[in-house]
Amino acid sequence: MPKNFRQIPHEVRQRLQTFALDDVVVACAKRLRPQDVGRYGHLGLRLENGRLIVPPACVPDVTAGKYSRINVEGKDIIRRDLPMIQKEFCFYAPDWGDWTNGSHLVCHTRDVYQRDFIPPKEVELGITLLEERDGIFFVKFAVDQVINRRSADFEAELLYNLNILQENTGSADVFPSEATFADYAATMRVDWELLPVGHLGAEEAVTRLLRGKRPITAEQRTSMEERLAIFSQLRPTHFIAGTSGFIRYFGAKYADDFVVFENVRYGNALYVMFERWEELSQKSRIELLKGDRDGFERIEHREGWEDRLKAMLERYRETHRGRR
Repeated sequence: MPKNFRQIPHEVRQRLQTFALDDVVVACAKRLRPQDVGRYGHLGLRLENGRLIVPPACVPDVTAGKYSRINVEGKDIIRRDLPMIQKEFCFYAPDWGDWTNGSHLVCHTRDVYQRDFIPPKEVELGITLLEERDGIFFVKFAVDQVINRRSADFEAELLYNLNILQENTGSADVFPSEATFADYAATMRVDWELLPVGHLGAEEAVTRLLRGKRPITAEQRTSMEERLAIFSQLRPTHFIAGTSGFIRYFGAKYADDFVVFENVRYGNALYVMFERWEELSQKSRIELLKGDRDGFERIEHREGWEDRLKAMLERYRETHRGRR
């Protein structure tokens, strides 16, 4: 399929000028013959006995293209145009050069380039069967985000969503939205549930955090239990879940300004937030990861991520000892 747009296509800008309302969605309509359906199998669209099976809305797979990957993992932009800043790095080193003797925390500071982070929006693609006529399926593909033409970041959001749709369907267009931007924004709020750790094991914590939420897969549950067991070893005050009818984020709170969380479905990294808990709890899931990188640290789930988290927490406790 054709890949990314570097700028908003002229025909899209022309269509926008015809809209009476400011709230728009990125979507496209396609006419599919039965032999065409397989091209959208990566989105879950399929035929069964000649009947089109339309899946629930889903986040596109990261392999679909650059924007689909950013949509799940986010992206760091190295700002070589800005002055370098000092940053502290901490890690564990073996005592006397031998891990069998134990280990100790080592911290050092070095100059690094500043970075901007494009947060993972995790927008979903929804598919709707509009009509079936003479064995031909008329299908709508739509990004689940309503964007408003009056917002400051409208053009960036529009280009992002156009590329998501283009990568996954080979087409991209815009339509007036039936929902309002305010309706969409309300779904982005995060309601945080805090569960005191006490004597809870990871398995029981997962059961309680998932109570009343939509089901997750056995693999996702196992991943949650493994991560919460690791978080538990570092002595949190609470386990946390970010909820809105379903669980999306989960993690642990160690202090009002040291909270660790990650995504239950797209857990390629965890995030350590250094903001006050009261501020953090008021943010939408996109706002959580926007703004100054001093407000959070992203730890990818690569080998040794547990030690990196442990080192950050130990350093935090050292520098905040006696302040609370």
